[in-house]
Amino acid sequence: MNKIIAITNRKGGSGKTTTAKNLAYDLTLKGKRVLLIDLDPQCNATEGLTSRKYSRTVIGMLEWMPVRKCIYKTRFKDLDILPGNDYLASTEVQDDILIKQVLPIREDYDHIIIDTSPYFNKLTAEILKISDLVIIPTLLEDDSMRGVMTTIQELMALFGESIRCRVLATMVDRSKYAENLFTALKEDIGTLCFDTYIRENRIPVRRARQHHAPLSYRYRYTSKAARDYERLTKEILEVI
Repeated sequence: MNKIIAITNRKGGSGKTTTAKNLAYDLTLKGKRVLLIDLDPQCNATEGLTSRKYSRTVIGMLEWMPVRKCIYKTRFKDLDILPGNDYLASTEVQDDILIKQVLPIREDYDHIIIDTSPYFNKLTAEILKISDLVIIPTLLEDDSMRGVMTTIQELMALFGESIRCRVLATMVDRSKYAENLFTALKEDIGTLCFDTYIRENRIPVRRARQHHAPLSYRYRYTSKAARDYERLTKEILEVI
């Protein structure tokens, strides 16, 4: 079955959008056809892949425009995008809108990746309804880790055992402190944590963003984070 993967975290700056766009692209390198849906009002996933301005966006989808008319090809083979919109936060979200709009196109793709807002709102709830896997990126910091535990508890309370989630440690430095926190995280949540973690690699990440490209497109062999996202992609394909 095709898989819909949501990338979510209530805390900003956790690497959510970087994960969304790089996972989407790296899945295409594995021969998968992928759709990236940008449902974050900041539109960073869209801007991370293209400088183009789109006439039809996720707002059209939420207002019942035929969803395929809102989807565009990117310059990256097998990667399509449903672009974000700055006015998304003020758009009314109807019950089951994504069930009716997104699920009918899931057979068009091997995977659908959804970047979400850092705010847990009605749109986020609608995204989680259709998600087969929820990835929660987090920094290895005490307050971020507490936020992850709260997010997991909320997901379980809302959706019970029907929700599948995994935690991804991002921007991990080489300190003993970070190593100890990752070990503690694995001990606390076990299989809810990916074995893969993303190392800190600020300059390539920043440059890839400036060039509106995924890390592996420009720095596949020179960036630690690019290699980590490729390992994450392999692990996700095993998980699902």
